[in-house]
Amino acid sequence: MLKKRIEWIDIAKAYGIIAVVFGHALASGTTTNIIYWWHMPLFFIVGGFFLKPIDTTKLTHWKKFFNKRIYRDLLIYFIAGIGLILLYSILYDKNWDYLINHLSRLLVGGRTLNLYTSTFWFVNVYLLSITAVTLLISTVKSRIGQLTIVGLGLFISTCYDKIDWVNLYNYQTMPWNLDIVLIAAFFTYVGYLFFHTNWHWIEKPLPIGLLVGASLAIIGLYLNQKFSFEFSMKSHLIQSSEPKILMLATIPLIFSFGVMGLSALTSKLSIGLLLSTIGKHTMIIMYLHGALLDIAEQAGIENVAVKVMIALVIPMLLALLKQPVVRRNSIYLQG
Repeated sequence: MLKKRIEWIDIAKAYGIIAVVFGHALASGTTTNIIYWWHMPLFFIVGGFFLKPIDTTKLTHWKKFFNKRIYRDLLIYFIAGIGLILLYSILYDKNWDYLINHLSRLLVGGRTLNLYTSTFWFVNVYLLSITAVTLLISTVKSRIGQLTIVGLGLFISTCYDKIDWVNLYNYQTMPWNLDIVLIAAFFTYVGYLFFHTNWHWIEKPLPIGLLVGASLAIIGLYLNQKFSFEFSMKSHLIQSSEPKILMLATIPLIFSFGVMGLSALTSKLSIGLLLSTIGKHTMIIMYLHGALLDIAEQAGIENVAVKVMIALVIPMLLALLKQPVVRRNSIYLQG
């Protein structure tokens, strides 16, 4: 018997990917700062929803986990990466040195990925995070112990600015942004914990009202310069006028769960069908939107809304062609 999809999860992913595209289409500023507070944490939270413990002593269980959770996303990561690097090389008439350099960056990943592959770091960190959290919930049975470990990891992530002892392709970073897993695993575990308890509270009016109200209050305080907070996961940028660990453990969660609450409300409206369709194609949009935004700009399109529409619609149209690679959505999208 097939399990029914929970529509508001797809809608939450739609809000998240729309925020990602807008964040990259807009010039840096107050709006992008607020978007960056929550859009990537939201994806890691949702990524934790469908994790479950495995028997870590059995190789067959790890093999099943790899085949179900890792393999397809990893395959698409390399296929899409190679294709986009080739596209950029053709469009901008790059030489072989450029091509070889950037193709090799797919193996190193993380902050070394830029231009059309700049968002691919997410796949690196996502795959590492779901593996780390699966290992955690499989080996540590106490939820207090689990929370302590991910909380300690989050705290450690706030104790330094950059990985300055590793230099790859002139970037201070670890392969696949390994250190960012300290942040991402926290959000992924929160998603796991939320979904494996009584998650239906997120669909009730009172919690939704409190979360949205808290989010609006935080925005109001920020706009009135009562505090400062900048957060970018890829570059490990965490700047705040308040204790970093406090801001990192609260603001992204308040906004992310607020978005999920709004998604539950939206699922009851007619626009919910459109948004859930966008949410089902999150990863192809994640992969292609950078290239499409650049191509639209090169074509002389300056209107941000039009560029965002192009970056959202074209990947979905491509997905509908049911090409062999994209026909079966990644495990991340299916849950």
